[in-house]
Amino acid sequence: MLGKLMKYEWKATWKLLLSANLLTVVMTGLARWMVYLMDKAPYSSDFQMVDFVAVMVLFTYVASMFAVYVGTAIYLIHRFYTSTYGDQGYLLHTLPVDTHHIIIAKVLVSVLWVMMNSLIIYFSVIFLFATSTETIKSMMDGLVSTIEYLGSEEISVFMVIMTFIAYIFTLFAKVLKVGACISLGQLSSNHKLMLSFAWYIGIYIVESMFQGMYFAISSTIYRQASSIDYLTGFGTNWETTLISGIFSCVIFYILTWYVMDRKLNLD
Repeated sequence: MLGKLMKYEWKATWKLLLSANLLTVVMTGLARWMVYLMDKAPYSSDFQMVDFVAVMVLFTYVASMFAVYVGTAIYLIHRFYTSTYGDQGYLLHTLPVDTHHIIIAKVLVSVLWVMMNSLIIYFSVIFLFATSTETIKSMMDGLVSTIEYLGSEEISVFMVIMTFIAYIFTLFAKVLKVGACISLGQLSSNHKLMLSFAWYIGIYIVESMFQGMYFAISSTIYRQASSIDYLTGFGTNWETTLISGIFSCVIFYILTWYVMDRKLNLD
């Protein structure tokens, strides 16, 4: 049943979100073409028409990436709300489906779309800068210098893998947090969306407080260390990110499941 739910969720979202990501690909191609024309154009101190067009295309490129990223998040939030607690929720919760399967299917599909969107934007920027060999060389030299300054001898394949895993759990935690806030908002008979937003703000404040406490304690521990050790302590601490990500996933998942399974209110 989980596979069927994921298939249904994917079919319900792929047309709009795939079109939005294709827009990013098209704008990347146009932006790269304009950068290429600017590199090949003869130098002139005057602001020419090609410069104006290039600026407009690059501005549209940046705006489209921002719009697609934010729009994807808003659409997935709207999709979760309407399909679980809106009009579609009546049909969904009458099906002989386990609540865990509903949550897992929606979270997995949402995370897949967010990851796909992030990767497309990331490679879009790389592709745009790849028009200039000198720019790529400068970026790589700067990256190597930064890694060496932070203590590259401590960086290993294991650390890279664990950092990526920590990022995945953090991404799941963010998606589950939105689902938990929407679910907690359903506990009210009125102003459910406003209460969901209030829950999100409240959780964000609490998380910020704990993060501030962590960095304050870390600063105290490393204040006697050299600048390199100080920066390395922050840059390679994937353990804290992984633990906090797993902890957040568990808490937000339980909250979402509890409301959806025990306190469901579709009135």
